[in-house]
Amino acid sequence: MISYLITDPKYYGNSKQSITATLFQTAKKHKIDYACLRDKNSENYEDLAKAFIVTCGELNIKPILHTFWQKTSILGAYGVHLSTKDFENIPLIKKENIFVIASAHSLKEANEAIFFGADFITVSPIFYTPNKNKPLGLEKLKEITDKIPNKCIALGGILENSQIRTCEEAGAIGYASIRYFLK
Repeated sequence: MISYLITDPKYYGNSKQSITATLFQTAKKHKIDYACLRDKNSENYEDLAKAFIVTCGELNIKPILHTFWQKTSILGAYGVHLSTKDFENIPLIKKENIFVIASAHSLKEANEAIFFGADFITVSPIFYTPNKNKPLGLEKLKEITDKIPNKCIALGGILENSQIRTCEEAGAIGYASIRYFLK
């Protein structure tokens, strides 16, 4: 299964040193295929992104930037993770040969992301996650993966290996988490 780490300043800090150190510690404990720098508020995002991308390269992890697709190529990131409000930009982003992961919270949004050309979709939240909408659950994940096979990564409230297994059984090709990778 694809493993997709997503950072959060609450757990990774917002300094180059804290992000780098936490990534190295995490990579010692977990296999990580993709990692997303998710920090919507730091004023030093570009400096954080540069350090994040270099560290991911050293760890053989594909670096993904969250939302800031205009900086993805310039900074040398592998791809971008987009919210639903940015789906219409996917064709433009794909022209730049940038890998695109799109957030979806329903079958309609997942179909829309695929229509525009997303490479993968995170379907979320699957399980309870603080400060997020009501969980979709495994049945809804299966409904989406049945219609869109080989594209869906489960996200939201994934903290245990047993949850990863049940997401895989529901058809997800991978899992994404913030907190799972910190244990």
